Amino acid sequence: MRRKRRTEITVETEQVLIIRRTGQPASAWRPECAKCEAGMATPEEAAILTGFSLRAICRQVEAGGLHFRETANGQLFICLNSLRTGN
Repeated sequence: MRRKRRTEITVETEQVLIIRRTGQPASAWRPECAKCEAGMATPEEAAILTGFSLRAICRQVEAGGLHFRETANGQLFICLNSLRTGN
């Protein structure tokens, strides 16, 4: 009888996402987020960071599941702390 040889390969990856922007708030004071300054991301960035669809992120915002800030010109920014904790 022949012996079967099995080779197992494990690949570990790490991803670092750097978001750079100009003229938009990178952080804001959020009383809901443990009364600290929290990083802010656009809904598109939040979708990339979490792996959820943009639509799912917007649903979470509308349901009150994510803390957010809307600028005077209507731009939406989502609190990164609430993305991590889910509330």
